[in-house]
Amino acid sequence: MENRTINMAVVAEVAQALCELKSQMIFIGGAVVSLYADDRAADEIRPTADIDLTINLLNFKDWTRMQQRLAELRFFPDPYGHAICSYKYKNIPVDIMPAEDGPLGPANKWYKMGFDNLYTTKAMDVEIQVLPAPVYLATKFEAFKSRGLDYRTSHDFEDIMYILDNRISLGSEIKQANPDIRAFLKLEFNKIMQSTYLEEILSAHIHPMVFDERFPVVLGKIKEIIS
Repeated sequence: MENRTINMAVVAEVAQALCELKSQMIFIGGAVVSLYADDRAADEIRPTADIDLTINLLNFKDWTRMQQRLAELRFFPDPYGHAICSYKYKNIPVDIMPAEDGPLGPANKWYKMGFDNLYTTKAMDVEIQVLPAPVYLATKFEAFKSRGLDYRTSHDFEDIMYILDNRISLGSEIKQANPDIRAFLKLEFNKIMQSTYLEEILSAHIHPMVFDERFPVVLGKIKEIIS
């Protein structure tokens, strides 16, 4: 079974289990990256063990109320998780992160902006909400900056490269995105273009069998974004 099918099955299971809470949740992690591919020749993705969500909560009381409902739905706090927002549903790790800084800690600064322009798609046959592609990329770059900064080995950058390679409409979407998102993505892709290790960075995330074909495509998209 392809990894994208496995990931989508897990996403669908979690989405269904959330019941009415699903309408408040936005699926944001690597498990949903394949939903951004609009190229029929899209490459395979990595399997993802955990599901990442974000939610827009007004105050700590909302968070407490949501935790109570999550427990009723059998989403339980994970004492071995990496954050206060880590849960387990059955054996599936689920991180539910607030969209804004608050009592639970800092949030990825781009989550909140994505709430202005969410779109609905399907994991298997289950409807879920995801961020617009440019905002998703911004959240991934922000996560990358806080987790190691090695383009070659970063899963966050791997997801960025997957969308860059497999979303045909990406360039035009970024041109129409919020100016802050557009400027941030331009800055981050400029850093890559100016790197002495540009070819090594990109080749780390392009399959060797299609490198000669896909490298110029990916490079062209980066140039389009920063132009």
